[in-house]
Amino acid sequence: MDQRRSGLRSDDRRVKRSRDRREALQFLVETVADRNRARALVLLDGAGRIVAGMGGPNEVMGLAATARAVAERRASVEQIETAIRGGDVTARSLPTREGTLYLAAVSDRMSGFGTAVQAVRRILHETARS
Repeated sequence: MDQRRSGLRSDDRRVKRSRDRREALQFLVETVADRNRARALVLLDGAGRIVAGMGGPNEVMGLAATARAVAERRASVEQIETAIRGGDVTARSLPTREGTLYLAAVSDRMSGFGTAVQAVRRILHETARS
């Protein structure tokens, strides 16, 4: 298929696609987690509700409980250890027009978080409600 007609960029690495916002965000979370061998990765809204996520239930719930505090650099080591047994926790806040989102992961090595945040913004923009 011609890239100009399909609207695809030559550097676009997405394999799974969806025009549905929730499904697209779920695909992104799964892809980022797979690429980084993350044990768990979640995208939360400002109220702490899981928008998209993957991983074991205890780690997903632990991330949901600590993501905001980790992103805002006010979580203690004890809080993180209580919520998530072992592994490094990484979290970033993502201000949007609809409110702040939080992307958080449990992984021994997490890279590309900035790219993931950009991808969330792209999905939000491309699936904006009219």
